[in-house]
Parts: sequence; C-alpha cells; structure tokens
Amino acid sequence: MGRFKINVLAFLLLFVGKFNTLALQDVTVDLFGAENYGTVAAFGDLNSDKQTDIFIIREQSELVIFLADPKAPYFKPKVHITNDILPGDNPITSVVPGDYDGDSQMDVLLTTQTVAKMVSVYIFWGNNQTLDVGGWLKLNKTFKDQPLVMDFNGDMIPDIFGETIQPSIEVCYLSNRNPLWQNALTSSVSMRIPHSNAFIDLNKDFTADLFLTTEGSKFETWISKDGNFTKSDIFTAEPPVKNVGQSSFVDFDGDGKQDHLLPVCLDDTCQRSAIYLAKSGLKEWVPVLFEFQQRDTVWSFVQGTPNQPLALHLGDYNLDGFPDALVVLRNTSGSGQQAFLLENVPCNDPKCQSIGRMFHIHWDQSDLGAIPNAVMATFFDIYEDGILDMLVLSQAEGKKDLIIHALKNNFEADAYFVKVMVLSGLCSNDCPDDVKPFGVNQPGPYVMYTTVDSNGYMKNASESG
Repeated sequence: MGRFKINVLAFLLLFVGKFNTLALQDVTVDLFGAENYGTVAAFGDLNSDKQTDIFIIREQSELVIFLADPKAPYFKPKVHITNDILPGDNPITSVVPGDYDGDSQMDVLLTTQTVAKMVSVYIFWGNNQTLDVGGWLKLNKTFKDQPLVMDFNGDMIPDIFGETIQPSIEVCYLSNRNPLWQNALTSSVSMRIPHSNAFIDLNKDFTADLFLTTEGSKFETWISKDGNFTKSDIFTAEPPVKNVGQSSFVDFDGDGKQDHLLPVCLDDTCQRSAIYLAKSGLKEWVPVLFEFQQRDTVWSFVQGTPNQPLALHLGDYNLDGFPDALVVLRNTSGSGQQAFLLENVPCNDPKCQSIGRMFHIHWDQSDLGAIPNAVMATFFDIYEDGILDMLVLSQAEGKKDLIIHALKNNFEADAYFVKVMVLSGLCSNDCPDDVKPFGVNQPGPYVMYTTVDSNGYMKNASESG
C-alpha cells in the first residue's frame, strides 16, 4: 500500500446546513517554512498527540516525518530515516504507518526497490512516541509490487499482503516481531502492477473484505466470512475500457454503500478521459465525468506510470455530504498540466441518471491554476477543524524533489462534523511506556451514519478506511 495511499486515521462525517463561498489561501510558509519539498507519502499520528503528522520522502533516499506543532511553522521535521542505514542503498518507494506489533505505538513500514525491481519491506518500531531508527526488521521475502497493509486475521494488528517472488499470494504476520508467512487465497491470482488492491467493507456487514486488481485490467472481490476470504461477484469484474487507472471506493451518492470509482483513458495516448462508477451488485458502469472541454481547450488525465499511477484523491471540500475529488489534468494541445477540483453535483445528463450524481470540473479555481506542472493533489485537514484543505505537489525545473504547496480552504458553512478515531483496543490504561493509544492507523474500519439534514430529509453515508 504505497505511492501516496493513506490509511485513514479519522473519518470526517459532515452534516450540513447553509453554506457560502469557497476561497483558497496559500499557507505553505506557515506550514513548512523553507522545508516544502519532497513527496508527501502518508499521514499518521506518530507521537500520539491527536494531531496528524506528515510523512515525506525526499529524493527516494530519505524519509522525513514532520510532526504537528502549535507554533509556526506548524509542521517541523523531527524524525529522519535515510536509506544508507539499510542494505543495498536502494531507493525508498513508499511508507505506511501502523501498529505492526500490537503495542499501540505507531510503527513505520518502509519499502525499497531492488535492482531486480522487487520490493523489500522494512519495519521501524515505535518507541516512546518516536521511532527506534537502529532497530528495524527486514522481511525475509520480497514482493513483486507494493504490499497491501490489511488485518487479514482480524486481530487488530496490521498484516502485510502481496504477491511474492515464488510467485504466490501470501500474507505476513508479525507475531512477536517475527515474520510468519502463509498462503492467503484458495486460488491463484496474478496481480496488476501497479495494483490498487483495497481492504474495505464491500457488502455492508461492517467487516472489511478484499478487493484485488488483476492482470488484464480485471477485478476480483473476496468476501470475509467466519475468518476466511471467499471469492464473490460483488462488483463487475470487467472494466469499461482497458486503459484504466487506480480504483477508489467511496459513498458517491449518499446511499450508505461503497461505490467503485475508476478513472480511465479512452484511447492509448489518453487524449480522451472519463470517470466511471460501478455500484455494488450491479454489472453496469456509469460515467460520472465525461466532459473535459474548457471553451476551446480539451483536457485529459495524465497517463499513469508505475511510480505515479492515475488516481483520484477524494474528500468533501464543501461540506455537502458528497465526496469531491482532486485530479491532475493535462492540456491535450499543449504541454501544461495542473490540479483541478471535481465537485460532486446532481446529475444533469442522461448518461448518469441511474446514479443521480456526477462530477463537475471547477475550471475557475485560480489558486490551483497558479501552480504550474502539478503532478499530484490531495485533501488534508490542516487545522483539524473538519474543513478539508489541499496539498499540491509540483515539479520545478532543475529540482530533483517535488515542491509542496499548501492551500487553506476558507470555506464557510453552517455545519458540524464528527471525527471518529478507530482504536485497536489492544491496550487502554496499560499501554507500554504509558503511551495513550491514539493515532495508530488501523486498516479496514467502516463507519456508517444516518441523520436528518436541516431541511428535514434523511441522509445516509458511509466511509471506509
């Protein structure tokens, strides 16, 4: 689970009344000072202070953990891990925070890529609200692609799942900090590289299931029941086209069920793009974004690469209860590319009537348009106030690392939100080093709510981590 895939610590469930306007404000210096460079790779609460910290990879050779601080700059580089302490001096490719030994302290999983293009996995153990940089564990097998962090056996301790070199699909348990491997599935599966596998509840039983992306741009769903995973046809196995991006799951239309969102290129060179949606139990794909023309200019997705796959980054920027998205698009008749906001709005086209919602591109976001050569954009609640802000990464000429831009969302709304922190329950008042068990990223939680909005209408929504 790498390449900017995030295990969500908190779910923002937003109940909304009247709202006004959206404006963005550049707060990069306030957040990072002069340290705004590198690839934002993950979020998590390393030091259990209930404030989200940021994990940044620099030049594929160093992981820097920026801890949240009440004084500006609000994120300060405090923990450093360089790849020269690891065997092989291989490039760092991803990081996944989590509690891998069940002591309720944040550990860090770090991956590197070998010369043979295999993925090695290292675990750095949490120790007294920081990391034991010298006491890491290297897994004794390598993976063909980034592993998926999931709780395979339901013990609230993350396990490591993926395709090993044998090849076979295996899961690694870290019992007493010792790797224990076993075959994960009852039938063979050839994974797509890069994959977008997911550990989420697909059938609304509040138990996380397994979604796999396989060779030939196909999909498999494995339902968790009585401690075992059984192959099932929850979602359609065939994509709408062959040139597909990374799958995402979100309650797109507010019915309380997770929907499958898929960005695609409609031709080999990605001159034409779309976003499709599949609902649980249905076999059809419905386009929810198909208009990419801004006056005389046609935009399209940036063709994905193994290191930078085509992906959506989802969040509810305007607090209306429906998830929006951030994407990077390129000008098909020029060389420029930039980040755009996709707002989730009522459907106004026959193509999406069966869903009732669609994406609309905000062409007039000047703050996003002012960032040239954007390569990635995501939502992040900078100020822990329930309003999602934005982080945009851009490529500057002559620079090895990406530039990080932080944009505060000055949206005003008559709304309140509920922040849900999912704890493992493995310890409470008896945690090691007397650390409170906050902030440990937990894979697979599912949260659902039903409420009545300010107009008296019933609203349902769900969120998966």
